Amino acid sequence: MTRRTPSLARNSGNYHRPRPVGKFRRLFSALFGVVGLTMLLGLSLGFLVLVSAALIHGYHYATSSEYLELREIEIHGNQRLTYTDILRLMQVDTGINMLKLNMSQMQKRLVQSPWVEQARVRRDFPDQLHVDIREKQAYFWVQNDDNLYYADEKGRIIERLTPERLVSLPVLHTHQNAGSGDISEIVRTLEQRIFPFSIHDISWISITETGRVGMYIHGLDLKLAMNCRELHKQTRQLNAVWNDLRQRQEIDAVKMITVAGENVWVAYRDPEKP
Repeated sequence: MTRRTPSLARNSGNYHRPRPVGKFRRLFSALFGVVGLTMLLGLSLGFLVLVSAALIHGYHYATSSEYLELREIEIHGNQRLTYTDILRLMQVDTGINMLKLNMSQMQKRLVQSPWVEQARVRRDFPDQLHVDIREKQAYFWVQNDDNLYYADEKGRIIERLTPERLVSLPVLHTHQNAGSGDISEIVRTLEQRIFPFSIHDISWISITETGRVGMYIHGLDLKLAMNCRELHKQTRQLNAVWNDLRQRQEIDAVKMITVAGENVWVAYRDPEKP
């Protein structure tokens, strides 16, 4: 019995043996990729250097340009502080470049003043600076540590009195348990001009812990006593008596007026007066 070994049919026209990729080709591809990436990074870095140089040159040109020099400073809302005071607080003056102004730092310096409640500083290119100030308002003098201080509408201390730009105000005396609401009520009544006199006519104001208020009108040498908690009602009663005394030309002879509840008592310097 004859065995036949199976033969593998080959067709030289249709069969190709795959060729392996050579080591040099792979190495060349990897090298080309590294070189390409390096060139790309180099170009990007060069571009960034050029842009940075241009920005630095542009900033240097802008900060030294006469076109952006500060020429005008407008200040609004100041009453007690002068124009020079505010410039000194901000540490700024004309001639400085607008881009060199530190806005937040100038605002911070302004509000450090005891007289400044709020401040806003803004640039208006090319050459203007606008400053808006809201000052604290003094209504009284208060004594503390043997010194006199300016105080606001609630009796809070603002600043110690100095001879410069002295403003005459009533001296406020309050009991340690007196509420700030009583002080505010007196201020509101004075601002509404309900009293027959102004705050500038008053030498001192005293408030007790029970809410009784005393005032001294220096021009008339007259004392006044009322209740803070019934101020609006009692000022109407006071005005009626005050007008009556004026018509009778007796106001100069009065040394004290006391308003309590529905009653008003008038004390004369001359005991013979009714």
